[in-house]
Amino acid sequence: MKIFFTFIVLIIGFLLAIQGSINTQLTTYLKHPLQGALVNFMVGFICLIGLNFLFRTQTPDWEQVKTAPWYLFAGGMLGAIFVSSVIFFIPKIGVTTVLAAAIAGQMIAASIIDHFGFFGLAIHHMNAGRIAGILLLLAGIFLIQKY
Repeated sequence: MKIFFTFIVLIIGFLLAIQGSINTQLTTYLKHPLQGALVNFMVGFICLIGLNFLFRTQTPDWEQVKTAPWYLFAGGMLGAIFVSSVIFFIPKIGVTTVLAAAIAGQMIAASIIDHFGFFGLAIHHMNAGRIAGILLLLAGIFLIQKY
């Protein structure tokens, strides 16, 4: 089952390259990359309303939502930063470099989160294989930019 889930996530990663490219192209019809990000999130918001309707989820209990620590709401902000940055940087350095650097940054952060168990997650200690994988990702960014 782990291989199947990994394959699904691989496809989602494939779609992220398409998303960034489409959002960048959309921005050519708008006045600023942030407008492209705004349209992206508006369409996503409508899609999520539809999915919640389709799957008949309950409306969030806003009293419970208000009890969550403030930093848990940063996810939306971080998503907005990511989408906006991708739209901004793809025309400057290309889809491959943008996503390779984003993935390397995610792997560095993920390794730190795993190692220390931040956010209440299970601990998965740093090891030589993880470090080598990150170094290979960084080398890949270098090669992509160089050639």
